[in-house]
Amino acid sequence: MKRPLLLIAILALLLLPIGCVDVKAMEQDVIDNIIQQATGTYTIKVGGTTGVYFTGEYRGIIYDVDPDTYVIDYTWNEFPVEGQVPAEYTFEAMAAAVFFQKRTGDGTLLQVEIWKEGVLQDSASTTNPWGAVFVAGGP
Repeated sequence: MKRPLLLIAILALLLLPIGCVDVKAMEQDVIDNIIQQATGTYTIKVGGTTGVYFTGEYRGIIYDVDPDTYVIDYTWNEFPVEGQVPAEYTFEAMAAAVFFQKRTGDGTLLQVEIWKEGVLQDSASTTNPWGAVFVAGGP
């Protein structure tokens, strides 16, 4: 009979500190760490025929978690652009999407690559008159 009582006393002493731990803060730290690890530097490289005009938009998505409800929310940061090949754009995000279109009705080349932390995520190209490309990258 003394052994079960001893076991209960030992378990109570071991479990007592758990009641003092701020579980909500621990959960928030884990979520913040996941978001931080998934966020990175994206680079869009626009290549092809030098001097080709293009317009378009790139978007970076940032996630956030409501600490009270743990509901995941997100924000799209939109960046409209126009320029000439070659061009490069850099921004911070968790995921990204890019849509660029040639502003010429000829067979010149428009090539777009999206990189995250130095790793190629996606690429696309077109030689169609007024052609468009879409590329995306994510965690």
